[in-house]
Formats: sequence, C-alpha cells, structure tokens
Amino acid sequence: MVSAPLVVAVPYHNEERDLPTLITSLRTQRGAASVPIVFVDNASTDGSAAIVQRCDEVRSGQWVCIEEHHVGKFFAMQTATAFATERFGATHVAFIDADSYCADDQWLAHCHQLAADAGCGYTYSSFQYFGIAHLSIFAMACQAQETVLGSLMQRIGWLGVGMGFLCTSAVLRRYFKVARATTEIDLRVSLLALCEGTGGRLNPTVIKTSGRRIVVNRRNFKAWCFYDRTYYVEKDINAAVKLDLNAPAEVDDLRPDMVAQFFQRRAVKSTCRHLIPFVIFDSSDASLGRLAEVLGADVSEGLLRGLGHLRGQRQFILGDQFDAMVGVIERDPTAIEVARRIEHLMHREYTAIRAREALPR
Repeated sequence: MVSAPLVVAVPYHNEERDLPTLITSLRTQRGAASVPIVFVDNASTDGSAAIVQRCDEVRSGQWVCIEEHHVGKFFAMQTATAFATERFGATHVAFIDADSYCADDQWLAHCHQLAADAGCGYTYSSFQYFGIAHLSIFAMACQAQETVLGSLMQRIGWLGVGMGFLCTSAVLRRYFKVARATTEIDLRVSLLALCEGTGGRLNPTVIKTSGRRIVVNRRNFKAWCFYDRTYYVEKDINAAVKLDLNAPAEVDDLRPDMVAQFFQRRAVKSTCRHLIPFVIFDSSDASLGRLAEVLGADVSEGLLRGLGHLRGQRQFILGDQFDAMVGVIERDPTAIEVARRIEHLMHREYTAIRAREALPR
C-alpha cells in the first residue's frame, strides 16, 4: 500500500452527462498525478460507470473505482472514507460532486496546502451554477446570491460546501460511525470539526456546479427558490428524475416581482443553515468579531444571549435535530437582523448586475 495523506473521492449516481467535464477538470489539476482519486459508483443504472472505467488513469491504477450499492450520498461518502483510510492511510479526504468541476487548476494544490495546516478541520469553497443562462432573471438572481455569499465566505468564514470540500479522515470516521442522519452531511461534518476545536479554511478555487442539482422535478423549482423547509429536509439528490435545465420549457423563469422574495428566502437559508451555525459552533470568538465587522452591527452579544445554549450540543449535528436547530435560529431576533442585512446586499448586487447587463427594469 502506498501512503497518501490526501485522497480525492467522487461519489456518483447516474451522472453520465457531467462526469466527462469533471474528469477533464481533475486531469488538469496541478499535482493530480500524485493524488489517488477514488470514484464511488453509487448504484448507477446509466453509463456513468463505463465512462469512468474507460479512463486511462483507471486502467493504469492511478485512479480507483469502487461500488456502494446502498443508494444515498451518505453511504457513498462513508464507503469512500473507509476505503481511503484503509487502502491509502489518508489523513484527509476531499470530496467533489460528479456534476461539478473546478474553475481553475489549483483546487487540488490548495487542498494539499490546507491539509498541512494543523488547525484545519475542513475546507469550503465559493460556488457558481452553470446551465441556467436561458433563465435570465433567475440566472442574475443566482449570480447576485453567489457573489454575496462568496464575499461572506472570504471575510467571515463558512461551513462545508457539499459540491467540493475537504475534511480530516478522523472527523469523517467519527461522524459516519455515530451519525443517525443522512442529510446535510457537509454542514454536519463541518460543525463536528468545529466542536472538536479545528476550524474551517477557504479553498480559493470556485466550484462550478450544475443547476440540475437545484431540483428533482418541476414542482420543486419554486420550492428551492423560496427555501421551502419541508423540501430541504426531504429532498433526495439521488432522485431518479432530475430536471434538465437546458430545456427551457421545463421550468418558467422567475418573474421580476419574485426577485425580492427570492433574496429574502435565500438570505434566511444562508444565515440560518450556514453562517449562524458556523459562528455558534466556532470555539474561537474571532468569527463573531468578523461577522459584526462585515455586516456593520455588533451581533455577538445578541447571538450568545439568544443562541449560546446551542454551542457544542452535538445532538444537533449527529442526530435528527439539525432542522429543529435551524428553526430556533430562524426565530432569533439577531439572526433575523443578520438575514435582513444579507438580503440587502443581495438586492444591491442584483441591481448592479442588471445595470451592467443593461436590461430594462
């Protein structure tokens, strides 16, 4: 066995459309030749496995293919973690979704660099959707959202982003050993790392991800746009049928009068599922100060007074109470104010984008 402190894992389920793009992206990564890449076929029924098997890197043994027949990203990631540690002795595992790819050739190099940081428990990245250009208003709204979130990630910090992130294998193994929940894996693993005293680090490479991940059928497009919490709790990214957002007839674009609601609900989601949990579970006080500085308000006292009882409470991470925790955060006055400020930033960015595009109001 060749020791490899860093292993990249690619779980996939019926992703024959986007796998070739990801494979090309991985091939062009600086330092890719020295990093094992493990593809996990999660019971695919299309041509995904054949695409991977045809790769020269697989035939030469540089890349590895394994199978996980229990459908679900939790099980695919669990199997990948176990394989990476047992076969390669990996201390860190980096995951990238099969319907995503790296915007430059530095993602893997950044993973190497960040994994060498003893204080790094996980990494996160900014992301951008592709394949939604024909939905012009929706595309501009998403661009505004992505720009604001990217800025907050750089200036404050964030939880793991499932399309592409790295975590220590020790945290991953502990999570998969005891966790009863199979959703929100990136968020939960990030919170567990924070609870154990390690922090998050920004990987500067942007992850490009398919707009198909947004929905699993036509009805759910608006549920995603307006953050229907029932949809978020019950959605299955391995659903057999996903929308083809390259077919304009399948969904209607947002109307101009829907944009305000879009930002209001996206700001609530970003605040209550990502930013506030990051600040609460971060054992250092630095993130509280950065949050106050960036959003122009001293929120630390209010957050600790209203939500301080959540700090370190692992049942919200490992069990089925994550969404209950989010509900508590959504009702907190300080969190509501933070969401309002983020919503304002999204509106402002959208106005600037629309001005650049010279589109009529």
